Amino acid sequence: MERREFIETMEAQLKVWDAELQKLAAKAEKARAEAKADLDDQIKKLRVKRAETKTRLDELRGKSGEAWVDLKDGIEKAWRELKTGIDKAVMKFK
Repeated sequence: MERREFIETMEAQLKVWDAELQKLAAKAEKARAEAKADLDDQIKKLRVKRAETKTRLDELRGKSGEAWVDLKDGIEKAWRELKTGIDKAVMKFK
């Protein structure tokens, strides 16, 4: 996958995950106190991971040539962690 396509794919997925985080936040508002605290904590952690992933993606955008390939592995790792976290939160609080 070339750099531009990779960045576009990642940005599109961030938008999907932003929507998932919004849904989780809405559920947190309706949840009982204990469940709400747990969900709020999960959302906070996921937003931190999302911000880290976005920062890495922004760094990637500034690289050209082969330099972006070096950053790609780190971004993909952060991506997998964010995806796993969101998937777990969604399943837990359905």
